[in-house]
Amino acid sequence: MIKRAALALLLLSACTPAAAPPKEPETPVVETPVAPAADVGDAAKYKAAPAGEITVASPLSGARVTSPLVAEGSASNTWFFEGQFVAEIVVDGEVLVQAPAMQAGDKAWTDPGPVGFKAELAFDVTKETNAELILSEDMPEYIDEANDIRGPARSVRIPVVLLPPAK
Repeated sequence: MIKRAALALLLLSACTPAAAPPKEPETPVVETPVAPAADVGDAAKYKAAPAGEITVASPLSGARVTSPLVAEGSASNTWFFEGQFVAEIVVDGEVLVQAPAMQAGDKAWTDPGPVGFKAELAFDVTKETNAELILSEDMPEYIDEANDIRGPARSVRIPVVLLPPAK
């Protein structure tokens, strides 16, 4: 009888499932927000400003300008942060020069409504060069505030021709 019990225990122990190999600890999946791609063209950086938000008195579209290019006009106070917003001269998609467009006139950027601005952008070219003056708000709206990711800036583009210095 003891032999039969021992044989039964031996057979039962052979029938138990094999122990599974120890599992690797699972790494939690963390999703990282993706900022807009910068190489998708400038649509990730700029969007057209709604009508009436900015008025550019100079330069006019197609103006032939020497250095420094002086841009003047007025923009909605929401374009400014700390009294300035972004002014750039772009040639063939590359930023040639960037400078702040500063509040100008009697009205402060914190006052409601349009605020005067002036920007001076010094450049150096050796031949006539087609370019764009791009004026952009300083603090675009968030697309993901928790991760400090901002969307494209409201902007206006003015085509200009950059002239080399007179000899």
